[in-house]
Amino acid sequence: MNNFNYISTIIFSVLLIIFGGIIIANPEGTMAAFAVFISIIMIITGIFNITLYRSMKEFKGSIYYLIEGAVSIIIAILLLSSAEALKNFVPLLIGFWIALKSATAIITAVEFKKGDNPNYKPVLTGGVLGIALTLLIAAFPKIVSIYISFILGIAFIAVGIFIIFFAYKMRK
Repeated sequence: MNNFNYISTIIFSVLLIIFGGIIIANPEGTMAAFAVFISIIMIITGIFNITLYRSMKEFKGSIYYLIEGAVSIIIAILLLSSAEALKNFVPLLIGFWIALKSATAIITAVEFKKGDNPNYKPVLTGGVLGIALTLLIAAFPKIVSIYISFILGIAFIAVGIFIIFFAYKMRK
């Protein structure tokens, strides 16, 4: 590893560690940024589900993909339109979105089982786990927000430290 790559890698790693510390110290700001990120993902999955509905009209449970897609896009627009007003509702809206996706998964699993599709078990398991996560979010929205920020911050710090060790080993 040449000197320039080593120094830029160390700078990048230190920035990751600093950013991780900022994330841990500022969970509200993290949730606002997280809301924007999740909103973009929700719009993309919403468009995907609407497209999926159009290609699966013969599938009995396909209407749920259309509903999930439309609701995902609406929730994402709400999150993007007024981040300050919705800051307290981010965990609940995300929980609602997870519940909607989980319900669609459970309905899909039931339809798969009726059609003797052996893939119904993992789809059903994912749906049930999603509902359990939704209940956790609904019960403790503020704790979930702080937990997400804390885990994200720890991950950034850990990756930064790992990259520093890796760069040091590569330099030898």
